[in-house]
Amino acid sequence: MAVTAQMPKQARSQSGMRTPLFLIGVALALVAFIVMFALGVVFVNRSGGGRTIAIVTAAQDIQAREPILPTMLSVTDLPANAIPPKSFLHLADLVGFAAVVPIYKGQVITANIVASHPDLLTGASEYLPIPQGMVAMTLPTNEQQGVAGYIAQGDYIDVIATVNSGLFSPANPRTLTRTVFSNLHVIRVGPPSTAPKEGQPQGVVSSLTAVLTLCDAQYMNWLLVNASLKYVLISYHDYSPAAAATGLACPSATTPEIVGPRQADSRWGFTSG
Repeated sequence: MAVTAQMPKQARSQSGMRTPLFLIGVALALVAFIVMFALGVVFVNRSGGGRTIAIVTAAQDIQAREPILPTMLSVTDLPANAIPPKSFLHLADLVGFAAVVPIYKGQVITANIVASHPDLLTGASEYLPIPQGMVAMTLPTNEQQGVAGYIAQGDYIDVIATVNSGLFSPANPRTLTRTVFSNLHVIRVGPPSTAPKEGQPQGVVSSLTAVLTLCDAQYMNWLLVNASLKYVLISYHDYSPAAAATGLACPSATTPEIVGPRQADSRWGFTSG
């Protein structure tokens, strides 16, 4: 009987010991969970997931080879850990760039999809900045004709033509000079034809590409064949993009069917003086 009475007492003693151990195990598991959760929060914050950075994205679809304008871009806040490498942070960083491939609205602008050098663009160079309704025309130049090579992309020039009046009338032939074009906008310069000299970082170029109307291009072509042309560089203080856009139109509203001595003399009055 004594043995039988002792067994339940020992069982109750062992059960009482297991309860604190169970509680201790639960407490340790909870502490481990809290520690791991805290470490996860710290890791996420350190990896940038908790902060955003303003980066440049496309505000509209941009075609390949299309020059990128500020109006095509926007600045968007994105999580720091979601920003692609080589992203642009400022709109000004993309001045002079063009799209290498099609860029879609909302896409992050990165260095591998844009280029500032025409040779890096896919297939061909970027589109020339020709205003609607205008054309680009390449004009030959050299050191004496083109201000010793100082004309650069973006400059504005006047064109002076010297002709023999015998083109217009055989009587009393003489040499005549007129300023025939003003505020021609140079959008590209050709490759150097001679090595750079002191003060000439790019050397003397062999051609200038300017913007003008198709009508004016016909007159310019006649002058290139029949006259001697010189270009004068306008001071940057006197640049007038508005005058360049409106001051080149032919006298008539339509492109002439033919340009010859009579049309050129009528336009510029070589012999009227």
